[in-house]
Amino acid sequence: MGIITLTTDFGLQDAYVAAMKGVILSLNPDARILDVSHQVEPQNIQQAAFLLGETCHYFPADTIHLAVVDPGVGSGRRGIILSTPGGLFIGPDNGLFSYALSPYLPKTTSDLLPAEGLLKLDLPRGVEAFQISNPAFWLNPVSTTFHGRDIFAPAAAYVSLGTPLSEFGPRLSWIYAFHLPGPEIAADGSFTGHVVYIDHFGNLITDITPRMLPSDKSIGLEILGRTIYGLCQNYTQASGLLAVIGSSGRLEIALQGGSAAGLLSARPGDCFHLSILTSPKG
Repeated sequence: MGIITLTTDFGLQDAYVAAMKGVILSLNPDARILDVSHQVEPQNIQQAAFLLGETCHYFPADTIHLAVVDPGVGSGRRGIILSTPGGLFIGPDNGLFSYALSPYLPKTTSDLLPAEGLLKLDLPRGVEAFQISNPAFWLNPVSTTFHGRDIFAPAAAYVSLGTPLSEFGPRLSWIYAFHLPGPEIAADGSFTGHVVYIDHFGNLITDITPRMLPSDKSIGLEILGRTIYGLCQNYTQASGLLAVIGSSGRLEIALQGGSAAGLLSARPGDCFHLSILTSPKG
């Protein structure tokens, strides 16, 4: 296994990312390291989890995804290696792998997850997890504030070299996960949807997927005091706010030539109402 991706909230101003890459390459000079993002908002686990979940399935199934957004660094939180059919994930056990794990969970599992906070989620069939507790695979001395460099980066390197996962520590039967937002469907067929992510352009990415929408695109969407009618094919088909199915396969709310998030002062978690119209409106 030669590909290791990195997702952190470290930014690019400091040397933290370079230090992690240096540790990996010192142990495995042949490793291929690719950056997903280092611009995650500081300590925003949900944002990093979404980015990782949206990206990981485009990589080969033996890719190692190293993610460090770790407000609890130095505390009693566990470091884990999560092995799924679609990739291996290394990082703190704080909900960071909730989206990456979701494709392997029964559909009813999401109903058990709390709206806020974390749940101890039993691992589904075909998924394994191991605690990173064997100091033989750590960089010593271990800093209490930089486990990304001293514990997680070495673990990723050793995994890429073929070290059996069982050597890192005990097998786990559960990991922490958080609730993944999902639309609430009313009796009349309308939805209460949620903004799950805001990208660099200010587009609001939601939890609505095309299969939930009528084929004739006759929808009305109300968000933060604004109304949008119809579904566009791209970002140029309307002069103001518009709705479009973006590259993530989710409904996006965008503003041609501007930022929908800026115009609406929107944040992840904001709700909107989407209704099915009896006839399209312009």
